[in-house]
Amino acid sequence: MALVGNLRDFGLSEFLYLVDRGYKTGRLTLQKPGDRAELYFQNGKLVYATHFNQDERIGDILVRMGRLSREQCANALKIQHTQEPNKPLGAILVQRGMVTLEEIHKCVRLQIEEITYGLFGWNEGDFRFEPDVSPPPESVIIPLSIENIIMEGTRRIDEWARIKDRIPNLDVVVRFSDQPHEKAKGVNLTPDEWRVFARINGVHSIRQIAQQTSLGEFDVARIIYGFLSAGLVVLTKQVADPGGVNGPRINRPGVTSNVPPGRVPPLANGVVPTPPGNPNTANGVRPRIPAPSSNGVAYDSRPKKNVIRRIIAFFGGTQR
Repeated sequence: MALVGNLRDFGLSEFLYLVDRGYKTGRLTLQKPGDRAELYFQNGKLVYATHFNQDERIGDILVRMGRLSREQCANALKIQHTQEPNKPLGAILVQRGMVTLEEIHKCVRLQIEEITYGLFGWNEGDFRFEPDVSPPPESVIIPLSIENIIMEGTRRIDEWARIKDRIPNLDVVVRFSDQPHEKAKGVNLTPDEWRVFARINGVHSIRQIAQQTSLGEFDVARIIYGFLSAGLVVLTKQVADPGGVNGPRINRPGVTSNVPPGRVPPLANGVVPTPPGNPNTANGVRPRIPAPSSNGVAYDSRPKKNVIRRIIAFFGGTQR
């Protein structure tokens, strides 16, 4: 028997908490107009996730990360369809030495985490939990701690609110400031910050920069927020080019577009960021992260008592 309800009455954090405490197995479907996502659990662990508005196959993720070429991905898919239809694409890639098992797990973990963290921003929508439903047979299963997911997801909600004060959406274009602030001189960058920094060229949007790296959209937005705070970059109103990540590059007035992706352009006033690996990496360009609540669960409102009783009764109370 399935459990159904609405996120206005019982939020995702509370639901995940009960799944964790009850060692539950099953599928949680979240749905709202024009959008749908599914989370799969095994014995209280989050093992798989899919979001129908932004779902990527593992081959697409590996191509986006630059670990696999389009041709290699197409060849592996052909093998899967014609020779080994019951074998996951990831297993075919590993068997033929195209990627390592560790890289497959990294991609799947990133996908599961990014999909789930995005769902914490859903304030309304219907949910449906069906016990003992397994992920699709071709899925790569990566057990993740729900406690960590809850803490990181609720932390991101708070930080997203702060980021959106400066970054209205992920389709704005980023370019370097003509006159960086004095405090930006000699700023030290972490490896992830350096990867984002190297992709800023005045043409690509924040979303496109995220697609060019193995970082999630939240991590890229947070890094860009730090660059904004340090005076290193500014945002333009233009929306990303329809050509996509590798699409045509269009010169616009006031936008620096003659620097190819991956090459760090010089900044004004001789400001040169410090590459990763410097032991004195500064944190000045990174916004502070508020501490999560003591139990890692965020309560935006008081759900109705009868809803709480019904859901807790369905899970049989906490069992740990």
